Order: sequence, then C-alpha cells, then structure tokens
Amino acid sequence: MDTKYSREFVCDITQTFIQNQDFDFIQKKMYEGLDYPLPHKISCYTLKENSGHGIVDENALVSLGEQLLNRQLFADVNAYHLTLPSVNEAGSNHAVALMIDLKEREIWYQDSYGIDMRKELRDFFKLMFPGCKIGYNPQIQQFKQQNDHSCFLLAQYNILDMWHRKSGRQEKLKEFDSRQARADVWQYVRQIPAEPPAPPAKATFKFGAQKTVVLPKKYLLEQRRNTERDFKYRLPKQKNYKEMLAAAVCSAEQKHQAYRRWLLEKNLLNGGRN
Repeated sequence: MDTKYSREFVCDITQTFIQNQDFDFIQKKMYEGLDYPLPHKISCYTLKENSGHGIVDENALVSLGEQLLNRQLFADVNAYHLTLPSVNEAGSNHAVALMIDLKEREIWYQDSYGIDMRKELRDFFKLMFPGCKIGYNPQIQQFKQQNDHSCFLLAQYNILDMWHRKSGRQEKLKEFDSRQARADVWQYVRQIPAEPPAPPAKATFKFGAQKTVVLPKKYLLEQRRNTERDFKYRLPKQKNYKEMLAAAVCSAEQKHQAYRRWLLEKNLLNGGRN
C-alpha cells in the first residue's frame, strides 16, 4: 500500500504532517486495544473578527469550564487534548495535555515546552475546582527556538503517560521528546493510504474579464496589527482580573447546571453520574 507520507517526512521535525483527518486516525490507533477512552478535544480561546490570533479571555474560560464540568457527569477521570493560542508565534495555536479527576481531586497538566500552565488557567482551575491538587510535568520535549510543530503529537503521548502514571504502570511511560515521538508514530502514519491524484480540471471558458478579489492594503495592515495585539494579550493584566475569573466560574457553573437539567429531563443521565 502506498502511504500518504514517507518515513523521512514524518521524522523530519521541520515538517508539519498531521492534518485534521490524519490526527483523528492516528489518535484512534494510539488508543486501540487500551483500557483508556479517547481524550476529548477542547479549544480554549476566543478568535476576534479581523484577527488571526486567539485570546484566552472570560468567554473562553466560561466555555472551557462548562465543557469540563459536563464531561465529569459521565466519567470520574477525563483526559483532554487542549488547544491554546501560542505564546511563541503570532497566529498559531499550541496543544497541551490535561487530565482532571474530581473524585481524587487531582488535575494533571503537561506542556511539551516543560512549562507550567498559564496563570489565567491555573487561577481559573483553583476557583472552578477548589481543593484540587494541580500538578505539571516539567519535562522539556521541544524548544521554543526550534518550534518544530510537534506539540499536537506530543500531547497525545503525554496523555497516555498520564494514564500510565495514574494506573501505576510506570514501565509503560514513554516520555518522548519530539524526535522520538515522530519516529514512534510512524507505525500508525504508514497505515494512512495515499490520496488518489485529483482528476485534471476541465478547461472552462468564460467571456469577459475575470475579477480577482484583492483585499485593501489598509485591511491587511489592520489584520496584522490585530493579530500582533491579540498575540500579546494577557488576561491577568486586566484591572478587574479576579472579578472576571469569578464571573467566568459562575457562568460556567450556571451553563453546566442547565445542561444537567436538560439531560435529566431527557433521561440521558441514567448511565452517568447523577
């Protein structure tokens, strides 16, 4: 079978190879045969109009909190592939691993850069889940200077390592860096079939001049400025930071309670945690 990617391409850390459909395929293969559920994918950012970079603001935290609470209705322990706006590159995102166990009051976190979670997340979790112990793994798996685009892949391996640590299976830990992860994932990537070549486009003839949409230079400059501005945005710098966090927690809990009532009305919580 012809594969979509070559081994050399996959293992070259300067290349980005995981597309959306490929990511789903690889994730399922990585968890195949294991007694762990697939991690949930959550994005925690707000993307403003005419801007290419997301921000972690009050709305993003409300949505995050609501989704985390909702998931706990169906399982004590949940793992998350969490996407955040990058703090290293304007217009880019960054993936981290997160696990929450409200029964044992534990929150686990791992960023492939080896850093702790951003302040607004940690402060939000302290309010949202009081009494939970928040821990993170300081292992450095990639470097800011290289920006090798392995964070989405490393997040998957880090989630698996979290499961192994939690279940006492230390011998199964991989603790890969980006090069090791790319070499290891080849066993799954090579199962992705090559896409058939697209049929040649039929020539079409239209009378009259073809109009090409060209965005005004003023618009492009404004979008670039907004992207750079949002890239530098940090919620903790807001004057009413603590009040915003408290409001976000309150809104998330209210939305969660509304969702829970809806599930009960539809008799959809019978197999969950009532």
